[in-house]
Amino acid sequence: MKKLNLSTLLLILFVTLPFLVKAQNFNQRKADIDALKVSIITTKVGLTTEEGKVFWPIYNEYDAEKQRLLKERRQKIVMARMNADNLSDKELEDVILNDFSVKQRELDLERKYYDKFKKVLSMKKVAKFYMAEEQFKRELIKRLRSQSQQPPEN
Repeated sequence: MKKLNLSTLLLILFVTLPFLVKAQNFNQRKADIDALKVSIITTKVGLTTEEGKVFWPIYNEYDAEKQRLLKERRQKIVMARMNADNLSDKELEDVILNDFSVKQRELDLERKYYDKFKKVLSMKKVAKFYMAEEQFKRELIKRLRSQSQQPPEN
């Protein structure tokens, strides 16, 4: 089996997440996920209270922009997947080029916020932030896999 990169796995995760979570539990699960993210990042980076007051508003902007791009990318990919056999070569090419464009905008966003994070955190803490973010993603995937292997509740 080919090894999936983390971005692809996360894209699959976010496309399928709504189907894995019961509607009545969605808001609680999202709150739990957000709490896990805050906990891991705060702990692993070693954010002080003062650093947290400056860091979290910037991070929340970053995350919101990132989620908008992810949603845009996901919507186009799902639409293309559902209609792939009916799309012309030009339409398929447009979907692929749009995907490249969104990926580039994601990279530009990463760079923009890297510069913002450097202004409020030491370089060591910025590096720890990126490592903590990856650790959060791995932990989230691990938990979701674990939940998907449990028998459904009735």
